[in-house]
Amino acid sequence: MKSLEMNNSLQTRITEKLREEHETLQQYPLTDVCYMLFKNFQYSKTTCTGLRLTKLGFTLLKEQYDMYRFPIPKTGLHNKLLLRLHEHMKWPYYLDRKNLILFSEEDAMWLKLVGNDVEKFAKGLD
Repeated sequence: MKSLEMNNSLQTRITEKLREEHETLQQYPLTDVCYMLFKNFQYSKTTCTGLRLTKLGFTLLKEQYDMYRFPIPKTGLHNKLLLRLHEHMKWPYYLDRKNLILFSEEDAMWLKLVGNDVEKFAKGLD
């Protein structure tokens, strides 16, 4: 049985929508599909966190939603920055070695306002 927090989470709503549209996902329990779609998915009775998409999650979401691509510095992103994104992002995002891809127009606007500097963007997420 899902907890109330799990029922109301953005992760659950996205997962349920994608399960309705992709028959192959229907064979798996909801929480398993959440783990398939969100790389840092975590939940307990009181919380549900983690909006960083897996490759599968990114592939399925990019078909349906606008996305905004930003290059990542060649030095990459350090762990503190990754934790900050995990703790503060309100909408799904995808990271690979070269890009941060946002699915929120508002987040994309803020990132553009700080000169596409992911570090400055993450510091302003409070």
